[in-house]
Amino acid sequence: MRILVIGGSSFVGRAIVANALERGHEVTLFNRGKTDPGAFPQAEHIVGDRNGSLSELDGRSWDATVDVCAYVPAQVRRLLAALGDAAGHYTFVSTISVYGQDVAETGFDESAGLLEPAWDDELTMEKYGELKVACEQVAAELAGDRLLVIRPGYVIGPHDPTHRFTYWVERVAEGRSPMAGPDEAQPLQAVDARDLAAFVVSQVEARTVDAFHVTAPEPAPTFGEVLSTVASALDVPLPEVRWVGAHDSLPLTAPPDWWPKMRASLAKARAAGFTWRPLAETVRDTYDWVSKARADGTYTPRPGVGPTPDEEAALLTS
Repeated sequence: MRILVIGGSSFVGRAIVANALERGHEVTLFNRGKTDPGAFPQAEHIVGDRNGSLSELDGRSWDATVDVCAYVPAQVRRLLAALGDAAGHYTFVSTISVYGQDVAETGFDESAGLLEPAWDDELTMEKYGELKVACEQVAAELAGDRLLVIRPGYVIGPHDPTHRFTYWVERVAEGRSPMAGPDEAQPLQAVDARDLAAFVVSQVEARTVDAFHVTAPEPAPTFGEVLSTVASALDVPLPEVRWVGAHDSLPLTAPPDWWPKMRASLAKARAAGFTWRPLAETVRDTYDWVSKARADGTYTPRPGVGPTPDEEAALLTS
């Protein structure tokens, strides 16, 4: 297949491109050329800005388009209006955050009620879920009979630029005690970007028209279990954890009213072939990647993600 990936050089898009190339597809990346422009020399690269002119795509057509970096509805509308039928089958990578707070306590499926859409032209994290709902609605309007919607939970693994899961891997590896943790009982579903990519590409190949939760595992582990798995995978003792409750500075944490969203049903995706690797494998691969990237000077944690030692000390004494 000829597959156009909007984005494609950072994390989720990168994993999708890698998987598609491994499966023998002809892949075109459309992005600004700022993130690792040397990646995937065997693919076609078109430099452009989805928020500017899309003229670089004029006169071209693909069997499928995968959109991993649309965050406001205008971006989806402009892309699909420009491409029309030339987009082929269209995959929109959405988020589990599209659901409202009234989802079932555990095991809610893709039919659960969505948030009211937000039609803003700029991304604000306070409206992240609402904006993605609007994106889904525009995609359904313009590509409804060609539309695949993917709703991931947290995405983790090598090449993660967010530092969210990577913070916990490095913090456990550091071994310094005590360590501030959120709530030991908090559920945490998170999918390895490579497993997400494998499922996306398989559904693109099948030209599936549907919506899927793509996160892992089921049932969801607790935060305490996740940290224990991290320590075991790295073959290090788990530092003493003091559970201080959800806090904005502690990545991947949420208050109890958000916990049901981390217990999504994966039955539909599993029936369509979705599988996930053991968390321990993701931990080891993430640690190997970030350790090498730090040694090479190519990794800079996202500012404000994860507390500094002083901030953690303040959490522990608050």
